Amino acid sequence: MLLVNLASLPMDGNQPIFPIGVRCVQDALDRAGHVTRLVDFVAEPTGLTDLDWLGHEWDVIGFTIRNIDPIDITCSTHVDEYVSFAKRVRDELDRRGLDPVLVGGGPGFSLFGDTLVAKLGLDVGVIGPGEQVMLDIATNPRSFKGRGAVLQGRRHCGFLTDTLHHPASLMAAYTNAHQAMIGVETRRKTCYQTCGYCPYAYIEGDNAGDHKPLDVLAEEIRGIHRAGFRRIFFTDGIFNSELRFAKEVVQLLKDLSLDGLTWSAYFTPKPFDDEFGEMLRDSGVEAVVVSPDSLDDTMMRNLGKSFSSRHVSRFLERSRKNDLPVKVNIVFGGPGENRETVRKSARFINENLRDDELVMHVGYRVLPETALARHLGADDDQLLYPVFYPFDIDVFNWIVQDLESRFITPQLMMNLMAGRAAARKMARTQEVPTIARPGTTYLSLAGVGGGGSGGCGK
Repeated sequence: MLLVNLASLPMDGNQPIFPIGVRCVQDALDRAGHVTRLVDFVAEPTGLTDLDWLGHEWDVIGFTIRNIDPIDITCSTHVDEYVSFAKRVRDELDRRGLDPVLVGGGPGFSLFGDTLVAKLGLDVGVIGPGEQVMLDIATNPRSFKGRGAVLQGRRHCGFLTDTLHHPASLMAAYTNAHQAMIGVETRRKTCYQTCGYCPYAYIEGDNAGDHKPLDVLAEEIRGIHRAGFRRIFFTDGIFNSELRFAKEVVQLLKDLSLDGLTWSAYFTPKPFDDEFGEMLRDSGVEAVVVSPDSLDDTMMRNLGKSFSSRHVSRFLERSRKNDLPVKVNIVFGGPGENRETVRKSARFINENLRDDELVMHVGYRVLPETALARHLGADDDQLLYPVFYPFDIDVFNWIVQDLESRFITPQLMMNLMAGRAAARKMARTQEVPTIARPGTTYLSLAGVGGGGSGGCGK
């Protein structure tokens, strides 16, 4: 079983991170007695040009895709890179007279499974957690040849029992990166949030909730620390969505007391009580990241948030009380964004956030299986190349007018200028959403169904 991490390809706007998902699949296959190899181009950069790793008579080759594109208004797509590389692999296999089963998987792949199976020339695809389906395929590979089907991932019981240890060479390749960070799963559970732009619940599949035992989690974290990583990111959709378990994990980190180890995660302002705030203090937390995405209550409702600006205020109070490092993600340009909603968000930011706490973007990438996609009535195929929700291009001006100058850093100004330039070049798609007000354009970086051009503008 050969596993190829396409997320490690050098592409505009791509920042490779340690491939935790495909490592989970490889670990499950190894434990079942299968022969595996993982090709990662951060660890093996020569593998980009030298395809000798295809020389073994592999029964199965799996390709993992983490992101379809950088989900940034100034960036184009990764799809064409994936298509080109997959064609190179298929051509080389043909030249060598080899015919393995080709499988696709990963979060980005899961969003466009049917389309990418055809576009990449694969035999089968996997949506969601891949361990169990890949074990099925490994048992009888030829029965999956030519299916052209997409299979739903299933719950993997090994998540609750098996400590995930990573190869030293792969760990070394990623610890050499500047400020290297590695992902860690503490639980697998379908996200209960209803954010209109987010496909996590679809990708994760139906899972009532598996919590990794604390002793297994502790051993994984110790191994990561021994390998030289000093920064971890808990990849749970929302770290404190189950507050009791989140508190147990924080206490574990404090008990481990590993030298120099810091961590971060995505949090929600609710639930977030006084005890939790106190526990986070001196736990090594590097950033308590929350994503209200707007700080206008009407916009927050439009985006499907389960909390309001009042909860964000209370979260900030608790964070200040415990001297916690905070990052607040705001994305302007969502459903119903107008002059007044931008003004209200900016007012909240000016009155409540410190200079280094704001993380800001403009534009919502529309992804399949989300409320935004349903609002627009767009098919998955139409969303494969970057499509952004309709917004008023004057948003860029309003941001600069309303935010205090302390937030308008040179980097932010450059990003806004690049975003505005990209938005002006966007093409009108064939379908105009019924919810858009007259004169608003449904924007994409390229015509629907066509390839993007150019790279990131920053």
